[in-house]
Amino acid sequence: MKLLRMCVCVMVGITAYAAASDSEFDVSGYQSLTADKRAAEVGDTVTIIILENAQASSSAGNKAEGDFSMGVDASAKNKNGQPLWGTDVDIGMSSQQQGDAANKRNGFIRAQLTAVVTAVGDNQILVIEGKQSITIDGEEQTIGIKGKARSTDISSQNTLISTRLFDSEISFTGQGEVSDGKDSGFLYKAMKWLGLA
Repeated sequence: MKLLRMCVCVMVGITAYAAASDSEFDVSGYQSLTADKRAAEVGDTVTIIILENAQASSSAGNKAEGDFSMGVDASAKNKNGQPLWGTDVDIGMSSQQQGDAANKRNGFIRAQLTAVVTAVGDNQILVIEGKQSITIDGEEQTIGIKGKARSTDISSQNTLISTRLFDSEISFTGQGEVSDGKDSGFLYKAMKWLGLA
């Protein structure tokens, strides 16, 4: 009986201690030791898999036709009514104009980079930002990404597909001889100025 009383007192004491220390335990930030580590806080990293394929096209066409004709009959007669000369003049003009224009752009980016969580908003919306520079044969290429994502969109491998980002900005730029050489010629610059390139 004494042993039973002692066990009950110990149990009551442990329960009282646990109730008193409840404020020291943060339920919202709890993560199990066996849970996958996903980005959830400022400073956490996440791997972004960029798979973007954009296509845009536009076209315009016009057609115009016009005809104009005029005829003149002129003659001269003497005092007796005899014809001195006579001529018929016909003037005709026609014009046709037809034009078509088409513009088509394709863009494809496939890359993988690690980004950092820079802010956490309401409803666990993560603000993510990352940048990666690669130099190949003196040509520097930079991939930048900014956007927002739901924490639930991050996989158990701590990866996020770029199509799950919203309010996103993805940029891919290059600097070097190849990038600079595409518009270095005088003819290209003149055509670009005229709006032909």
